[in-house]
Amino acid sequence: MFDIDTLPPLIRRDIEYGETHFPTIPDDAPGVLDVDPSWKRQWLSARDRVKLQGPTFASLDAKRQRYFARYLAVVGLAELEMIVLGCSYAATHYEMPPAWRTCLIKQAYEDMQHAASYITRGSKLSGENYWNGIDDVPYRQNIAATYHPILRRDLGGFFAAIGLHTEAYPAETNILEPFALDPVLVRWMPNEIQEEAGHLTFLYPAMRDYLHSGTPEEQDRRKRQMVADNEALLDTALSANRRNAETFVVGKLGMDPAVMAAFAHIPERTRFIFRTIGIEESYWPRYLKESD
Repeated sequence: MFDIDTLPPLIRRDIEYGETHFPTIPDDAPGVLDVDPSWKRQWLSARDRVKLQGPTFASLDAKRQRYFARYLAVVGLAELEMIVLGCSYAATHYEMPPAWRTCLIKQAYEDMQHAASYITRGSKLSGENYWNGIDDVPYRQNIAATYHPILRRDLGGFFAAIGLHTEAYPAETNILEPFALDPVLVRWMPNEIQEEAGHLTFLYPAMRDYLHSGTPEEQDRRKRQMVADNEALLDTALSANRRNAETFVVGKLGMDPAVMAAFAHIPERTRFIFRTIGIEESYWPRYLKESD
């Protein structure tokens, strides 16, 4: 059985506070969301979803309740392994301005809070202590095989793995419906989206600065490498996310197949990202140019 008192007080207090004190939700979208139209669209959807009386965890049958609790825990554990540790790794291993290190640590802290809330909610709903990990789900192996080789290569690899594929693309591919089943998480969704957009207010200009620093030859190399890294992650990480959404979110949780529309605009999303961070069209893969 899961008992929140078994968690260290250092994180337990934050978790308990977050489950009893909900942020206010303004009528208008916060200005920070102007950094990315897809995150603004997600925020507006999350704001409206808070007001809806849709399906809840209690309305699921017992099998789907177990699936949902494990889903939350795996999402949280993966976020810890991938984003929180990824930001910490980059901040300590790569040369960068002190302001960038500070932003990465702040991002790690905020995403740590998101991860902790998912793991704890899954544990509370199921009664199982998912803080001990989930051995029969290969999320760690998947992260090690897809993200780590790129993330741990250099700063550009970190920007591709984390900046693009855990912050920029999810603005388009994030599926809100499962999280809305939980009465606590649904109240925090707009706040979490606002924080994710805040991360891009740092990451977008930092990536642009990285790609446009150094000699012309170095800039050319960095842009070509970023495009290559992105293609590799589209084929592995994003494809895996799409398969998981189809087989688990739709297949096991029973969400409406319409949620798969979140993955329908990847070429358009890629063009937006590349333009935002300053990768000129001459570097784009042919399919992006042909579908423009």
